[in-house]
Amino acid sequence: MKGRYAIPRVTMSTILVLLAFLYPVAHAHAQTVYIDITQPSFERLPIAIPDFKYLTPAQTELAAQTAKTLADDLDYSGIFRALDPRGFLQNSQEIGLTQSDIQFSEWRRLGAEFLVRGAYQVQGSSLKMEMRLFDVVADRMIIGKVYEGPTQDWRAMIHRFADEILLALTGERGAFGTRIAFVQAQGENKEIYLIDFDGSNPVQVTRDDSLALGPAWSSDGSRLAYVSYKEGGPKIFITNLLSGAQHLLCGYPGLNMSPAWRPNSQDLAVTLSKDGNPDIYLVSSTGAVIRKLVQSYSINVSPSWSPDGTKLAYVSSETGKPQVYVLDLGSGNRQRITFSGDYNTSPAWSPKGDWIAYSGLSGGRHNIFVIRPDGSQVRQLTHGEGDNESPTWSPDGRMLAFSSTRQGNSSIWVLLMNGTGVRRLTNLGGSQEMPEWSPRLGTR
Repeated sequence: MKGRYAIPRVTMSTILVLLAFLYPVAHAHAQTVYIDITQPSFERLPIAIPDFKYLTPAQTELAAQTAKTLADDLDYSGIFRALDPRGFLQNSQEIGLTQSDIQFSEWRRLGAEFLVRGAYQVQGSSLKMEMRLFDVVADRMIIGKVYEGPTQDWRAMIHRFADEILLALTGERGAFGTRIAFVQAQGENKEIYLIDFDGSNPVQVTRDDSLALGPAWSSDGSRLAYVSYKEGGPKIFITNLLSGAQHLLCGYPGLNMSPAWRPNSQDLAVTLSKDGNPDIYLVSSTGAVIRKLVQSYSINVSPSWSPDGTKLAYVSSETGKPQVYVLDLGSGNRQRITFSGDYNTSPAWSPKGDWIAYSGLSGGRHNIFVIRPDGSQVRQLTHGEGDNESPTWSPDGRMLAFSSTRQGNSSIWVLLMNGTGVRRLTNLGGSQEMPEWSPRLGTR
């Protein structure tokens, strides 16, 4: 059906079972000590992930694919360093699965601090996967999980377990089950696509045969708002990612652009020029104007909400060149926060509310910066490797995706909050731009 597609996920039939903890659950929380990855002295944790053990002869190729996917996930987090499996001392199919079977001293000699053992069983189209995380230094199991579901969901199961690992060790889940929406240039047209957080599984969302721009996720991840020129001028549409249904949100005379869903709300901030000047309005889920948020004699665009929905970062040209401002909705006070450079755009508020990322012109190139919401502590994360624009945060606040021309045409890249771990996500031909990271999608 046109416009309809499936979001890869662990389906409702998937069963998640906590196997066991070394200590009783009543004592586990009291004894939990999370790894603090924010310390300057933090070094990546060495982890061993042998190929998973296949318990049936069906689909033995998953043994290596599952281990590599988990290793990649944990490497992307910036927290772990997966050890080279070529240095492992045993055949992966002979390595034990339980705490009593693990030779912890051998893994310590290899330099591992953590170990993952996984096994799976395929029966017809169904898959049962068991995974355990061990603390090699303490000779104990940290977490164990069992997942069951359709075989094609194996990657989603791996992502889920990677989230559990980060939760167990840092106190916060990762972003492994999330997606990134972006704009894909296809000849003269531009359409909205989705990819998994690691760049895999590209899926086309819109088929407008026109220009589709500026995707924005709803808080529950079920819908995307975007700007389309399919009816002539720019109008804002909403597409339901589960049903594929689309409808017009804002089609006022003039510009309708820059949609941004207010957190945990059905309302959106949008830029409209229906009254002459491009100003920022708050509109309902039907597109009805609730009130005007930002008004001036300049161009006001690119709204980005604080996580609690009480403040709005946006771009205004009221001083002549675009700069980032913050509006406090309660008091109505507005504050300019960018003063370095004369062209700063695309603000994106971090999920924890402590940073605002933006794209700034520096040395003739657009680069990614972060700044505190009060305008202090500006940090530059990219340094002139092509043009770097449209930053967007992962829902755990550890990573930023952005578009970059560092290898030619614009494509989607990602880096860690400290500016390291830069990697390319898309290589689809044409160009990819305007990424927007989803919230945690969860199980639906």
